Amino acid sequence: MSDDDIDAQTQRLIQRGEIDRAVSLARERSNHTTGAARGWALLALASACNSAGHFSEALRSALTADALFTECDDAAGAHEALLRAATALRAAGDHAAAIELLERVEQHARAQGDEHKLAQALRMIGINSSILGRHQHAVSCLTEAKALCRRVGSMADQINARLSLLNAHNREVEGLPATDLLRRSVCRGLVPAWQALADDCEGPDHRRMRAMALGNRAITLHALGRDEEAAAELRGLLPEYRALGMRPNEGLCLSELGHCLVALGRHAQARDEYLAALVVLNEGGTVEDRMAALEGLALAEEALGHPAAALAALKQLRALERQCSADAAQRAVMRRELRIELARLTSQWAREASEDPLTGLGNRRALQAWLAEHLPRVDRGETLSLVLLDLDHFKQINDRFGHGVGDEVLVKVARLLGVGCRAQDRAVRYGGEEFVLALAGTSRDGATDVAERVRQAVADHAWAKVSPELRVTASLGVADASEAAEAQALLTLADKRLYAAKIAGRNRVVTAG
Repeated sequence: MSDDDIDAQTQRLIQRGEIDRAVSLARERSNHTTGAARGWALLALASACNSAGHFSEALRSALTADALFTECDDAAGAHEALLRAATALRAAGDHAAAIELLERVEQHARAQGDEHKLAQALRMIGINSSILGRHQHAVSCLTEAKALCRRVGSMADQINARLSLLNAHNREVEGLPATDLLRRSVCRGLVPAWQALADDCEGPDHRRMRAMALGNRAITLHALGRDEEAAAELRGLLPEYRALGMRPNEGLCLSELGHCLVALGRHAQARDEYLAALVVLNEGGTVEDRMAALEGLALAEEALGHPAAALAALKQLRALERQCSADAAQRAVMRRELRIELARLTSQWAREASEDPLTGLGNRRALQAWLAEHLPRVDRGETLSLVLLDLDHFKQINDRFGHGVGDEVLVKVARLLGVGCRAQDRAVRYGGEEFVLALAGTSRDGATDVAERVRQAVADHAWAKVSPELRVTASLGVADASEAAEAQALLTLADKRLYAAKIAGRNRVVTAG
């Protein structure tokens, strides 16, 4: 099974409602693979856990995949991992944390000029911002996402971007009074926009999206007071929702139909629609939709002169409100736990990304970051030098004494380097048996003294305590930034001198040539 096959197979199981099987399959696959293949299995696990409501494991799986893809230089995988981590945070209700992750994806996509990834990130930022009530930011992001999808996205991408933007406009005015001029103006514009989206969703592949667009159009008509039209359209949609198996949408449609009938004064019909809505919504609708249906039912029963029935509906409503309060408290705790987990993993992987796991020294990435920070200071008159060290005949040490001894040699050399390292300096394992000492505020003469002390310390160390007859020496090359102003040129010069030290007989320091 290929990397993306496990993800696709898991998604199919999720679509069929076989969530437990999807979790089991993805978890088993992630436990028996490595590298990028494990990354894709973890992404499948993140999706499955998210569908199962296991948000902490979903987040952890996605972020672990991100670390694996980063290590493998798989930019596409890392991008997808952050999107799924953000999806887990959004599903858990932590929209602000989701936005923080997505903004990293946005920055990277802009830097790479990847319009497809940028559209994905902007759409998700827009959705989360809209839910948080940051309407202007949401509309700005979604408008840009819509334009990008028109250029580089598939038809499904374009439709989803339009749907998200229209939903954001809905949220922008939904809390305003029905008589508010802004709300009425926005809703008048949304009616043809929803119709246009529905028209563009013709065909078997987009039936669900078309039904949702028409349902939103009917709800917007109700918001404008055009209740006869809205009721007729909602009745016409019910068979489509049933045919598509969209039960929550069917329940919401029945409830919205009840709202229209109440507005028209047809309270007996409204009561019947609310009762039918509750049967459907109790199977799997949101608590908020059930509460809206119960509130409407109470109003309809009261208008019909049925106080006992109205009171019964209100009691159910109050019970749901208490449940909502308890659920909100649990979600708040869960969001806090996810934030702690996110911070812990981010800190851990930031450290691992710049740390050599064997020696605990920095790695190439750490050296690059150090040079990026310190080289610009050379233009202001500060000095900077590099010492490049390579252990002599290290392959023979591994061959004769074993790789365990070789690893111990590397660890002890790393400690010898660290002893003389000041706070502003950086000791790095550059690769294999090569190390770098990056020395801030140090001229070539000063770096030469440091290099000679390190060479002597390596040669004089009690290596026989590690293994009898073991002897270790090192060759070193020194270069300073006055000789080469760019990072790669400086490293190349130090490497050239290191090579000269090897040619000259090893166990020495070369500073010129």
